[in-house]
Amino acid sequence: MATQSYRERMKAQRAEARAKRQAEQAEWHRRAELRCEIRKLAMDAVKAGIRARGDKVQLYSHAQLMAQANAMIGPWLVAQAKAQIAERNSQVMSKGEKPAVQGLPLNECHAHKGAGE
Repeated sequence: MATQSYRERMKAQRAEARAKRQAEQAEWHRRAELRCEIRKLAMDAVKAGIRARGDKVQLYSHAQLMAQANAMIGPWLVAQAKAQIAERNSQVMSKGEKPAVQGLPLNECHAHKGAGE
């Protein structure tokens, strides 16, 4: 077997480094998604508890809400967040295509606005 040329070795080395970077980036995104989902669930639970007591959420500062939400985070909330992420990802994967963009391009928005006048 002939040895690889310098060009082939460098190409393989770059491909390996790229795959490693992409794997690290994907892991970072998974952790960030989990943190955000946990915080969202905790904040929603705090707000629901406040509303259940008959209080208004607007009476609490953001810092107070965050403190209550952080105190609420536990293993059961992490498990629930992981389950929601898994369910959401399985729904996206089962469709087989990317979800459609919800908004209209800027030029279409202006066209509709001008047509209604």
